[in-house]
Amino acid sequence: MKLLADSGSTKTAWVFLDEKGNTQHITNEGINPTQQDEVAIRATVLPVVYGNRVKEVYFYGSGVIEENKYKIRTVFQELLPDLQYIEVHNDIYAAARALCKNEAGIVGILGTGANSCVYDGNEVIANIGGFGFILGDEGSGAVLGTKLLSDFLYKKIPTKLYEALKAEYQLTTDYIFQKVYFTPLPNRFLARFAPFIHKHRHEPYMRELLQAHFAEFFEYKVVCYDNYKDYPCHLVGSIAYYFEDIIREQATTLGIQVGNIAQTPMEGLLKYHQS
Repeated sequence: MKLLADSGSTKTAWVFLDEKGNTQHITNEGINPTQQDEVAIRATVLPVVYGNRVKEVYFYGSGVIEENKYKIRTVFQELLPDLQYIEVHNDIYAAARALCKNEAGIVGILGTGANSCVYDGNEVIANIGGFGFILGDEGSGAVLGTKLLSDFLYKKIPTKLYEALKAEYQLTTDYIFQKVYFTPLPNRFLARFAPFIHKHRHEPYMRELLQAHFAEFFEYKVVCYDNYKDYPCHLVGSIAYYFEDIIREQATTLGIQVGNIAQTPMEGLLKYHQS
């Protein structure tokens, strides 16, 4: 039995894949080894794997870097007595394998966080991003929420939208400060405002906010690559999926060819690992 995991900061999609090609899907909270210790990771993994005889694990996650991969490996090795093989990759590999298959391309992740890479059809050969919402993550839900809340605090949002935002989320300055500065995983809190932005995306203020936001994504995470116009740019993640129209418009103005856009990489990952 194989276990595939596609984990963002907000949620993890798990798929059990048996020898006959049968699948079982489970979704629970996200895992981020940059922000969580092994105890917290174990608490998320245990309910999923308990009682399952998994021999192979392929874990793809946001916040995964070489220095913290041991956290993921350790947890699975402790919980799975039949485990024979495990791969742990940053979520950019999940996006690349799912969207590019065996072809070269630029791949971007636009979810709670944001990342990008150049994929040669087999390996990630260049990678810019994955720095977290404080240092980077242009294009992400967390940064989008940060910009909205900043404008809210400075009262730069048109009155109608300001009052709607305040009422829908019961916002106060103290509440925002508590969630951002004194609560674990503030990126999840910040990304929660994406549905509100999407609902009001045709308002002039929101449209300008989104255009500037995605222009930054392309500037920092696509145009930075040599010969970026020679590759299709494939995107995955909830932000990419729900704001596809504005993203494609911004890409066109920059001469960037946007290819596939998927809400999640799991369907493509399943095909990749089945083959």
